[in-house]
Amino acid sequence: MDNNKVDILDRALKRQKEARKTAEQILEQRSLELFNTSEELKRVNKQLEEVLDEKNTQLKGVFENINDAYLVMNLNGEVLKMNDIAERFFGYSMDESPNVVDLIYKEDYLYAMSSFQELIEKGKFSGFTARIITKEKKIKWVNINAITILDKNNQPIAAQGVIRDITEEREKQIVLDLINNIAQSILGKEEINEIASEISSKIAKYLNTNDCIIYLLDNDSKTLEQIAAYGQKQQKDNSIFNRIILPIGKGIVGTVAKIGKSEIIHDTSKDDRYILDDKIRYSEITVPIINNGEVIGIIDAEHEQKNYFNEDQLETVENIANLVALQLKSALNIRERKKVEDKNKELLEKLTISNEELKEYAHIVSHDLKSPLRSIAALSTWIKMDNLDCFDKNSLEYFDDLEMTLEKMEGLISDVLKFSKVESKDQEEEVDLDFLVRDLIKMLYVPDNITVKILSKLPSVIGDKTKLQQIFQNLISNAVKFNNKENGIITIGVEDQNSFYKFTITDNGIGIDKKHFDKIFKIFQSLKEAKDSSGIGLSIVKKIVNLYQGEIWLDSEINKGTTFYFTLKK
Repeated sequence: MDNNKVDILDRALKRQKEARKTAEQILEQRSLELFNTSEELKRVNKQLEEVLDEKNTQLKGVFENINDAYLVMNLNGEVLKMNDIAERFFGYSMDESPNVVDLIYKEDYLYAMSSFQELIEKGKFSGFTARIITKEKKIKWVNINAITILDKNNQPIAAQGVIRDITEEREKQIVLDLINNIAQSILGKEEINEIASEISSKIAKYLNTNDCIIYLLDNDSKTLEQIAAYGQKQQKDNSIFNRIILPIGKGIVGTVAKIGKSEIIHDTSKDDRYILDDKIRYSEITVPIINNGEVIGIIDAEHEQKNYFNEDQLETVENIANLVALQLKSALNIRERKKVEDKNKELLEKLTISNEELKEYAHIVSHDLKSPLRSIAALSTWIKMDNLDCFDKNSLEYFDDLEMTLEKMEGLISDVLKFSKVESKDQEEEVDLDFLVRDLIKMLYVPDNITVKILSKLPSVIGDKTKLQQIFQNLISNAVKFNNKENGIITIGVEDQNSFYKFTITDNGIGIDKKHFDKIFKIFQSLKEAKDSSGIGLSIVKKIVNLYQGEIWLDSEINKGTTFYFTLKK
């Protein structure tokens, strides 16, 4: 081996020795650091134990008599000490050394961490309220007051706290808040599906289930219809996918509706009544909505787990059912009323069309009937005039009777046309009835033996002048026409009755038998044969009075006279 190779090997060996020496130094340094850390940890733990012993000595008398859970933990959340109440509450013994972090309910984790940071920074916190999970996986509400434990340098090394179980009062508050929230959310709502949707969503959230259905009972069909849903059956527009209608008595829902008593089913797979809807769920809670002793609907919720629902939840849903029963019944009545109103509107529209068609028909008929009548009248007149010398006295009287009959028929057709026109108020205006009636009396034929008096000034009303004139004209004309006294008297009066005026037209004429009181207001009903009476006048009067939301009636005594009463709205 030459000298060059020897030098290379020496240098390599030297570097190797130096590297080993360096590694040994690093290892020695790390070992020292580890030893020091271990000693520091021992010191801290010893100090922690001393502090705990000191605190325990100071607080021993206090915590021996405390009725709440108490524990001590290090800053990593490891439980160092807890009393018997804490062990029973959390379900862990000290031998199991639970970590507080593992006890925190998932949804409250961030809140718990921020509160712990506050504890470290401020040295204490009070009134911390959150949920924890026990060893048996039960969710509990707790209220915690805690303080830090300081070392001799006043640095936090642990924390201790008192944990109070507030599950029962918290759940009561949740239920109260839920009921208040539901009451506020449905207040003022009239649409039944909207109310039911609010109920189903809030109950589902309270029960922590993704299925809640509201059924409405139909007494006519004896069925239950799904009207609101929360969960997979609820579509984006809040309508229900695959809406189900159940006969009363069928299924769990139908049974509850029939007997009116709530049920909890812990395992639906063992209940023959269970009806599969969108998917199988093993727990079901069903509550009737009762108003005045009558079932009007059902609240039904399901959960995928067996034995999920409990009696406390049942009581809460029953309280909600009692709360919403009146509002649902009111909404149901409104819905039924709207159905009737819609039906009436539809009928009114059809009636309006029918009336228009009837008016048109009346015009056509009157025209078609009057034309041949006038032709007959003209032909009769021509025959009579052309053969005047050929007819005897009786024949000429026949011609006179024929002309009178044709004239009466034409008048009857005109009256029918007038009757068909009464349906609407054509020209509404303020009408001075005093002026109208006085002017009308001047135009009517009133024999010298009859006196017409207006007892007091007549008022002005809003209405169709022509129709209002028809009322007074028909009644006054009849009073004149059927008056057989030597000194006939007709009086017209008025009385103010709040929102109406009551008018009277009284005569001392022949009177009307009581058995005919209803008959005289019907079309084509005339009690006396008269050439100028078609029997339509009083039917037109009644129709006009009804049009103005009034009433018409009469008092009468044979041979003593008659009084017609009618009202007109102001």
